[in-house]
Amino acid sequence: EFMASSGTNNYDAYMGMQDSDGIFFIDNNSNGHDFRIDRDGRVTTPNTPSFAAYQAQSVWTVNGTMVFNSTRHNVGNHYSTSNGHFTAPVAGSYQFNFYSIYRGNHTSAWVSMYKNNARMVGGDIHFTTPSLGNNWHNVSFSQVIYLNVNDYIEMKSAQSTDWHGNNWQCFSGYLLG
Repeated sequence: EFMASSGTNNYDAYMGMQDSDGIFFIDNNSNGHDFRIDRDGRVTTPNTPSFAAYQAQSVWTVNGTMVFNSTRHNVGNHYSTSNGHFTAPVAGSYQFNFYSIYRGNHTSAWVSMYKNNARMVGGDIHFTTPSLGNNWHNVSFSQVIYLNVNDYIEMKSAQSTDWHGNNWQCFSGYLLG
């Protein structure tokens, strides 16, 4: 077992190797393996910021920020179910994904991803369905966005749109590095 010392008798972190776990790194402030390479070469970083959020109701009408009130997972609690923001804990590139189905007749409707409450170039997706009525149609997109510490991302619905919740939509993201 290899250990990195802070210059005192206490260890700030250590690296180790076990037959069952492979190579691992543990920071003394954590309660588990922060970084692991298993015997088959798979790398896991279980504390990497990641979330998948959804609206826990069948239909919700939105004109403005889309606040997804439930999460399937929220590693680090960086997505807020009260204001709809994902706030970056560290600077880096993040992958964000959105999909949903909607209903109603729409001309020049759109859904947008905003950074720090500002519209981004390439952050809008447009849809026009003038004869959809009570039928459903889908919209989805993905973005890689560089964020500084405390920058935030949110989804906005630009018109009063009936979105389907529960199993029919998701807003997700994770730190790429």
